[in-house]
Parts: sequence; C-alpha cells; structure tokens
Amino acid sequence: MAVKSFLQRFRKLDAYAKPLEDIRIRTTTGASVTLFSGIVILILVTYEIFRYITPEMQPEIVVDSGKMEKLPISFNITFPHLPCYLLSLDLMDESGDHISDYDHDVFKVRLDEQGNEIHREKAKDLSNNDNQEKLAKSSEENACGPCYGANPKGKENACCNTCDDVRRAYSDMGWALPDETTIEQCWKENISSQTKEGCNVHGDLMVNKVRGNFHFSPGRSYAHGSSHVHDVRTYLATGHDFTHIIHHLQFGEQDHSAYKQKRTEMAQLANPLDGTQWGTVQSTMMYQYFLKIVSSEFNYLNGKHLRTFQYSVSRQERDLKQQGQGGLPGVFFMLDFSPMLVIYSESRGTFASFLTGVCAIIGGIFTVASLVDGILYRASIHQKRRLGKAM
Repeated sequence: MAVKSFLQRFRKLDAYAKPLEDIRIRTTTGASVTLFSGIVILILVTYEIFRYITPEMQPEIVVDSGKMEKLPISFNITFPHLPCYLLSLDLMDESGDHISDYDHDVFKVRLDEQGNEIHREKAKDLSNNDNQEKLAKSSEENACGPCYGANPKGKENACCNTCDDVRRAYSDMGWALPDETTIEQCWKENISSQTKEGCNVHGDLMVNKVRGNFHFSPGRSYAHGSSHVHDVRTYLATGHDFTHIIHHLQFGEQDHSAYKQKRTEMAQLANPLDGTQWGTVQSTMMYQYFLKIVSSEFNYLNGKHLRTFQYSVSRQERDLKQQGQGGLPGVFFMLDFSPMLVIYSESRGTFASFLTGVCAIIGGIFTVASLVDGILYRASIHQKRRLGKAM
C-alpha cells in the first residue's frame, strides 16, 4: 500500500498528462499545421547542423603591441611614357634610413610604344648594370670612357664605360649630373634608343614599420649636404611624364585562406590600388598616395598563425609648375601606420551549444504550432456554431 501511495504521489509530478485516445480529436487543420511545422523543424535543424560544422572568423580589435618589425611590400607598376633608364626608386623613413636607387629584388622590363615587353636574355635589376657593362666590354674590349671630371675613388685614369658609371661617379662626388644628352655613354645607351619606350617595375621591398615613404622619381639621386636631391634636367628636357598603372600593391603575405578549414567563410583582403591608372601628359606632376596601414593577424583552428597588413588610401596630385612649394616629379607612396591590430580568430561552436540550439528549435516550433492549431480549431468551432444558429 505504501508503494502504491508513493507512486500515486509521484505521478502527480508528470507535466505531460496524456489524454485518452478515445477523446482525441484529429482535424485536417491540425494535420496541415503538423506537416508544416515538421518541414520547418527539418530545415532549421539542417541549418543548425551546417552552422555547427562550419567554422567562423571572429574579428577583434586590440591595440598593437608596437613591436619593431619589417614590412614586406610587393608591387607591380607600369610607366607607359617613361623609359627605364630615367627611373629610380628611393626609400626613406623617420628612423633615419634612406636608401637611394634601391635595387634588391626589384626588376624592370622595357616596353615598346604599344606596351609590349621588349625581350631580353634575362630581367634586369633596376640598378643592375651587368648587361650594360657586358655590352660595353663586348663592343670595346679595351675602351676607357671618360668620367667627365668625376673621380670619387682617386684612381688614375678612372674609366666610366656606361652611363650609369658616370651617374654613380657624379653621385659619389656629390655633384649634379650635367645634361645627359651631352654625355656620350648616356646618349648611346639610353636617350637615342629608349626615347619612346615605357617601363614596368616590379619586385619586393622590405622596409621598417615606421612612418616613411617609397617613391619613383626621375634621374639619379645624390646627397647635397643634408638634402636628398634628384637631377631631373634630362627628364624635363625629354618631355616624358609619370602616367602610371598600378597592377598590384600589397603589404605582407596575403595567402590567408591557405590554412583555414574548407568550410570556413572569410572575405578576401582587398588591395584598393590594384588596377589603378592615374596621370596626365604634364612632366611636372607629383602624384602622392597616402596609405594608412593596419596590422592584421589570423589565428586558425589548426594552430597556424599569419600576420599581414591591410590598408586604406587617399591620393593627391600637384603641378609643381603652378605650385612652387618644393617637390619632385614622380609617384610617392606615403606610409603611415594605425596603432590598432585586427585579429581574426577561426572558431567553431561547442557541441553543447549545438544541442541547445536543436532543442530550442524543436521545442519552440512545436509550442508555436500547438498555439496556432488551438487558435484555428477554436475559430472553426466558433464558425460552425454561428452557422448552426443561422440555420
């Protein structure tokens, strides 16, 4: 008796009291609601399963630690109206580093008037004059070209067999180069043969992660006291211009999709200057790009990490002939760095959250469906009673 009494009291805890089968009423409306709710449950549960097995990239913004590091830069730029011999690349930053005629991992390709590549035996480094020297030696094995008064190393009978030898000698002396049309080596190598050519410059740079710039400008640069000076007389005399096409410009490695899970969805990093074309036929134009660079870090589920950079850009042009505020014809990329670091972390929801979501879907749909079915059933009963009274 005590056991039966306990069971009777225990049954009172049942929150799911079952009605008798004989008094259950099954309706067409109820069947429709049940079928529709089953389809909705199936769709939402399927979506929940895919959401569980698909990782997500969660962004987070923190203050950058400010640790000193190098900034890799990859670029590909074409100057259709400027021959390669007039083009130089310089790097400058606020830490005091200043590199003129940067030539490590930077190459140029000569282009004809239609923009087609002029094939050579191998690509030429921007300031690598091996081909020019070989050409000079092959034509005049024992020739010794004049240096036009420049002799920075104090050698007797100093020889300058190429145009770049003359430029380097004058640069080392801190002298301004005379008009290159008066220098025999320059005339033979460059001015007479490359007047209507263009130049494609591509390669990689490695700079300090501090505010600074890298720029493409005409003529060889040299130090004049504490100033950085370019000899632009030949450039201005030949009537070229700095119209340019930026095929590609990126900072850091951007193969961030190589380490992610197959199902992980993530947006591609944008390089806003890719495909940009800018310029006029005026020789005295200075084109400036102001880049705001933001450090970015990717953390993957497989333990891999990738640190790269994104950037935004604004630009400005100046006609140095009209605005006499100093400046240099060319294309300048002004680098500035944001103090923020964007961290993207690949993550997947826990199994507990998945079960919670599935239970919430099933329970919620059934609850709403029962309410809808009850409302429709009562509405139909009310309608039948009104019809009965009308009869």
